Order: sequence, then C-alpha cells, then structure tokens
Amino acid sequence: MLKGIAVSGGFAIGKILKLEEKTVEYAPRSRLQAEEELLRFERALAVFTRRAEQSAGRIRSIAGKAEADIFTGHIYMARDPLIGKEIRRKIALGYSTEMAMESACDGWIEDFSSARSEITRQKAADIRDIKSAVLNILAGTEKENKKIPFGSVVAARELKPSAVLFLDKRRTVAAVCEQGSRRAHFAVLAAAMGIPAVMGVRALMEHIRDGQRVIVDANKGEIIPIDK
Repeated sequence: MLKGIAVSGGFAIGKILKLEEKTVEYAPRSRLQAEEELLRFERALAVFTRRAEQSAGRIRSIAGKAEADIFTGHIYMARDPLIGKEIRRKIALGYSTEMAMESACDGWIEDFSSARSEITRQKAADIRDIKSAVLNILAGTEKENKKIPFGSVVAARELKPSAVLFLDKRRTVAAVCEQGSRRAHFAVLAAAMGIPAVMGVRALMEHIRDGQRVIVDANKGEIIPIDK
C-alpha cells in the first residue's frame, strides 16, 4: 500500500495511466536580434494570456469563480513586472527568448521552492506551469497528452493546475502524484470537479506501472495495488 495526502475525497478502482513530463526542446538560435526576440516574447505572452482566459472561462462554468481565478492568477504572474523585467534584461544581453524565459522562471522557481510558507512554495508549481506553456507556444508545439481511457487513475510526479483541463471526469476515476499538498492548486481544482485525488505519495512512479489495477481511497490518502 502507498500512502499520501488525501486532498479530494472519494473512492475509486481503476487502471494506472502514467503521465511523464516532457521537456520542451528548442534549437539554439544564432545571430539574435534583441528587438526580434522581444517581439517573440510579447507575442507568446499574448497567446498565453488568451489561452489562460479561455481556461478560466471553462473552469468557471464547470467549478466556479474561485477555481477559475487560479488561471486568472497565472496571467498576473506571467505578466508580473519583475519577471518580465528579468526576461527582457536577459534578451538584451543576447539570450534567445526561450533561454531568457527558462532562466528567469527557473530562478523564481528556486526562490519559491525554498520559502517557508506553503502558500509561497505553491507558486513554484504555477511558475513551472507558465514556463512550460510559454515555451510550447514559442516552439510552436502543443503538449502531447495521452488520450485517457475510461476507468483511468492518472499518475504523475507532479500534477500542475493546467492538468485538470484534460482530465475528463467520465474517463478519470482518480488522480495521484508524488508532489503537492491540500493547498496545491491542482488539489483545489480536483475537489471542485469531484475527482478523487491523493498527492504527496513518495516514490509513486517507481512503485506503479501502466495498466496496473489499483484501489484509490482518497478519503484516507491510500493507494492499494490489486495487481502485484
């Protein structure tokens, strides 16, 4: 039996579907023009903002305003003057937009992750979500999400807020992951959508396999393998 933190109550039996985070790859750019890179950044930020607004609208209709405000918050974070200033400074130094975005975000992620406040540490997951989204926009790619079969228990190292956008409640019977707590934004969204969820399961991905049948008791924070 695996033990974690019960963040969204419920009971489910299903098959594990492991979601592995893919790093966004981008080729080095030569002969960079700062003005061109700044324009690429502004355009990517505009696309991100539009998509985040669409996500907020969808969540508002499914769950409510408070939950939708998580995505509205992502817009404010992405457009934070301090983060933007750091990205623009790096571009002026000769960084590509991708390198500037990744470097600036990683610095903020490190700072937030080491904070004493759990609420502040939660912001690290938000920044990772934003960074991934903007890098995908710059690369002209979309996140490749597995089609979720009916009766799936979605499992990952980390489930960021945007993950709820492709978790169809008709197909996803539960969600489990290694990182996170009751205050994690994914936990808030899962509870609002009625998806049983357990977070903070140590070494989860090493102890489960794709297609393995498990029982998820999200009231107690337990994951019980049926298939050994």
